[in-house]
Amino acid sequence: MESILPGTAAALCLALAWSMLRRFVARHRLHELIWGVTFLAFGLAAGTELYAGELGWTPALVRLYYLAGASLSVGFLALGTLVLLVPKRIALVAMAVVLVQSAFMIVLVMRSSVDPAAVETAGWSALSKDASLRALALTMNVLGTVVVLVGTFGSAYNQWGSGNNSRAGGVLLIGIGTLVVATGGSLARFGHHLLYGPMALGMLVIFAGYRRVVGTGGQPVSQRLEPAAEPEPDAAPGSGTIGTSEAEGAAWRSHAQQ
Repeated sequence: MESILPGTAAALCLALAWSMLRRFVARHRLHELIWGVTFLAFGLAAGTELYAGELGWTPALVRLYYLAGASLSVGFLALGTLVLLVPKRIALVAMAVVLVQSAFMIVLVMRSSVDPAAVETAGWSALSKDASLRALALTMNVLGTVVVLVGTFGSAYNQWGSGNNSRAGGVLLIGIGTLVVATGGSLARFGHHLLYGPMALGMLVIFAGYRRVVGTGGQPVSQRLEPAAEPEPDAAPGSGTIGTSEAEGAAWRSHAQQ
């Protein structure tokens, strides 16, 4: 069990990352790149614990694990969801916020000390976390989770109200998957391996939801939307959700051209 759970989670996350990054190379859609890198980071965190379990923890592995699995990933899951669901202008602002927060997080983690006497037994818990690091990690995880839940569940509700039940179900799965991953990150405070089951399950749910949103056969939703009239070039979407109206179709196409 010491190696099965992190090993399974690492393999699954890397497979999902490979699939999403291949889609990004083919379609050049920004949220696919963000999610692909996030899946890769989760896989790196699981692989780090698998490696450390066999060969022992080092200060470098402790910092790598904390950054990849415990502090940054939920924020980037939220960013990918926003890029997928909201207008481009809002998504760019969210990206700037997440990147600035991530830069501060990296600086704080690199400056934090690791107790050499405790690292072999305590693992990543040996990282010294001052008030600033704890506050930033909590902010990124809580804010990221709230953003995703409000955005995805609100979007799903609007889609159901418009009769788009299939797409609404996909958006809802994205929100549920992110909530599962965030829950696993919270449970990790009580034991390392409590992270991996929720991580693997949440990643699968997110990916299933995404595939349902873009539709079967790998064809982007934007290519299947056929509004009665082409929207004006400067038209702005009427809401922050994936919709079937002309304005919402324009917003979706703007993401597909990233």
